[in-house]
Amino acid sequence: MFDKIYEEVSIYINWIEKREMSRRKAVTSVDPFVREESMIVLDKTINRGDIIKIKGIWGSEFKFVSLVTNPKNGAQWIDCVELERGVACGMRSFRPERVKPVVKRTGRVKRRRASKTSGSS
Repeated sequence: MFDKIYEEVSIYINWIEKREMSRRKAVTSVDPFVREESMIVLDKTINRGDIIKIKGIWGSEFKFVSLVTNPKNGAQWIDCVELERGVACGMRSFRPERVKPVVKRTGRVKRRRASKTSGSS
């Protein structure tokens, strides 16, 4: 009787070991790139989350994520999130030379019209 129980237990233990071995191991990814969350363009500091425009792409705005540098070859690019009507729609990457900071507009100046003076005599 004990032999049969021992056999069933050993079968169960083998099944659990095989199941554990078949599960994927957790993979730790190492990012080989150096990421900076701010950059300077035209004497203006752009931080993570700031809205920028890209030269050569008309009508689109992007949210700055990071300036990425590959230490092996020195290549640089910026990672951005493309915005359509203020909603994120995809990740894009560009060369840092193409970045233009968005100039925040101030309110329009209302011009006063010169009042007409009536010259009654």
